[in-house]
Amino acid sequence: MKKLLFCFLVSGSLIACNSSEKKSEVATPAAAVEHIYKPTYTDNFKIGDQKNVLLAEQFHKVLFEKDFKQAGEMMSDTATFNNEDGTVLKGKAAILDFMEKNFSGITFNNYKIAAIIPTVGENGHQWVDVWDEAELVTPDGKSQKYQWSDAFRFENGKIVSFVGFGKAVK
Repeated sequence: MKKLLFCFLVSGSLIACNSSEKKSEVATPAAAVEHIYKPTYTDNFKIGDQKNVLLAEQFHKVLFEKDFKQAGEMMSDTATFNNEDGTVLKGKAAILDFMEKNFSGITFNNYKIAAIIPTVGENGHQWVDVWDEAELVTPDGKSQKYQWSDAFRFENGKIVSFVGFGKAVK
């Protein structure tokens, strides 16, 4: 009986030691990491304000609804829009003109956000980074799935800068 009890305790100990429970890794403090490349804009981002996440989501919503007036109210007068082709639109009027010309005939279906992260840099700039996708339907009825990587910078509850990159998914 003692041997049976001993075997039971040893077996239990081995099972407990081999538990499938995973331990979470502790992040190394930024000061302890020597980066290969030094950022030229800012370093040591922290999680930013969730209110900016809602602003980025609302901006997408009004664009999909083609409410360009509301989209304009969400931008500062001096906002900039950096397109993936390298062009830069400066000022709310130029950005709205571009959006009306390019988005009016497109329908966005099945919009999904893969990730949306608010950040604030050591310089105080508030950003929201978005990875999203949708099915775009053109006026001729053709459909194409698209994915984007967008970054919005906010000041005082307004978009002051936007950088966007997109690609068709094959």
